[in-house]
Amino acid sequence: MARRIQRLQRSLQPGAKEIRSEQNRRAYAKRKIVVVPEPSRVIRELSAMEISEDTYNHLYAHYSITAGPLKLPDIVLTDTDFQNMMGHPPYSSPIVNFPSFEKDWPVISAAFHGYATRNFVLAQTRWIDEAANRDRASLSSELTKQYQQLMGEWECFGIEVREYGKDPDCFPMELIAFQNRLWASRRLMWLAADLECLNEGTDCLLEALQARLSHFI
Repeated sequence: MARRIQRLQRSLQPGAKEIRSEQNRRAYAKRKIVVVPEPSRVIRELSAMEISEDTYNHLYAHYSITAGPLKLPDIVLTDTDFQNMMGHPPYSSPIVNFPSFEKDWPVISAAFHGYATRNFVLAQTRWIDEAANRDRASLSSELTKQYQQLMGEWECFGIEVREYGKDPDCFPMELIAFQNRLWASRRLMWLAADLECLNEGTDCLLEALQARLSHFI
């Protein structure tokens, strides 16, 4: 009886409801199971494919750490052009319509791959700082949202690759969209792995994020 009275008195103290609500929220977050998506066979296969040719790995490495123009005989591509290529087609006419696009594609592909990596590293660095201040439930919600959004992008790129592949004159569009789909496939695999690590705890996730980042730095 005395303990019940004490609990009642504590519950009537200012802020007691908020404190109890926070305690309940934390307890729920600890119990909550993280749902880990299982990437499809197509995603797994695409994620394992070479994004740009090893022959031009020096270009990939350069543009993965350096912002600067890619000077080709018929065109100069800047970060603005690569940013345009990161989206969905149709792509800017000067990018896809210059005469030597197909011949120069291996070089463009390597620089484009480097640009995508450089932006990923910047985003990943910011995300690690943010993730360190989030609880497990919040991290699970955010990573799941990222996976679902990227899955939508991946599916769109797939449709675009098929549609532009029907027209030989749109081959440059098809190449760029396909490279975007390869990159999205890798990122989907990483996000699925992040959620798997989160199942083990926030420390496990942060260690995995740091390990991936160190691979690129």
